[in-house]
Amino acid sequence: MSEQVLRIRAVDSLLFRDGRPFGAEIGSQFAQTLPCPYPSTVAGFIRTLAGNRWGLDWAEESTIQQVLGIRVQGPLLERNGETVFRAPADAVVFEQAGGRARVAALRPIEPAQGEGCDLPDGVMPLMPDTAVEGKPPKGYDLWRCQTLSRWLSDPSAAVPEQVEGMEVEERVHVAIDDEKGTSQESLLFSVQFLCFERYRWGEAERREEWSLLVRVSSEQPLPLEGVGLLGGEKRIATVEPVEAQRWPSCPPDVYEALGRTEKVRLVLATPAIFSGGWKPGWLGDNLQGSPPSAPDLKLQLVSAAVRRREAVSGWDYRKDRQGPKPVRWLAPAGSVYFFRVIGGDPLVLAEDGWLQAVCDDPQHRRDGYGLALWGIW
Repeated sequence: MSEQVLRIRAVDSLLFRDGRPFGAEIGSQFAQTLPCPYPSTVAGFIRTLAGNRWGLDWAEESTIQQVLGIRVQGPLLERNGETVFRAPADAVVFEQAGGRARVAALRPIEPAQGEGCDLPDGVMPLMPDTAVEGKPPKGYDLWRCQTLSRWLSDPSAAVPEQVEGMEVEERVHVAIDDEKGTSQESLLFSVQFLCFERYRWGEAERREEWSLLVRVSSEQPLPLEGVGLLGGEKRIATVEPVEAQRWPSCPPDVYEALGRTEKVRLVLATPAIFSGGWKPGWLGDNLQGSPPSAPDLKLQLVSAAVRRREAVSGWDYRKDRQGPKPVRWLAPAGSVYFFRVIGGDPLVLAEDGWLQAVCDDPQHRRDGYGLALWGIW
């Protein structure tokens, strides 16, 4: 098995559309970009690059099956070489007097007698563990790796810093008449792009460099170093192997915490596709089951903090079925699931389950959806 960790960097700003209509119709002349590409976008980029390097015939069905067997984990965002993650949905950041940030942790509570909620049977509501003052401030959508590690093992010690995402550049274009080669009157459209390099001026002048980190494995050697076309409008991106240690491993404090608990938390590092929508399909009707990476561990779902669903679609380029792909609904990155351990050793989550996919479908797992971070509550 050939395995390597790759860093993807953009030569120019990139566009990752969210699947909403983009055309000449009123209301659809604006192409918005996602803050991070979906796993299937990066998986398709890596597999296309590998197939071209191997010299495969894309008209053959065997080629499709061969490249779909390449396992891609990610992408994870890197800022100046440090991994950052989507903020966990069970964290409520607010500012105290004086502007100091504080975090309240959402935790499951048992409704008192006479109280109730409209959640599915067996799922408890969530309440903050401390009083929340004022509105949540902006700038906390991304968390540094070390902050999230503390949150997974000891939420009381985690105070996030403000981490702004990649800069979004918006460009206005004109539609071109194909016959005359001139602009068409009154037909303007706008496109957003992500800038992977950013310069901040002022007292603390600094340069920010963003990249995408993926781990790839295949039965055959993968000659992937070089350049390829990524995202909308086929923009150029570079791919380079990096040391395996760049891929985040389970932190020691999280490892220790998982070895002495019966309550575990799952935080999605990448969006997940579940057959149950917001709920993993490997949980039965009684909300009990085992994650794919830990078949000997039995968990029971207690509660969940899942953000609004996201949609992924795209265009299918296979010659036998060219056309738009069906919409798939995602549980967004940062969604949190609370479990009780009812069988097995939860330490296996640190040893075998860290940043492993928890999706129901094996192909979705190979595409990089549903990478899991584990902690306690």
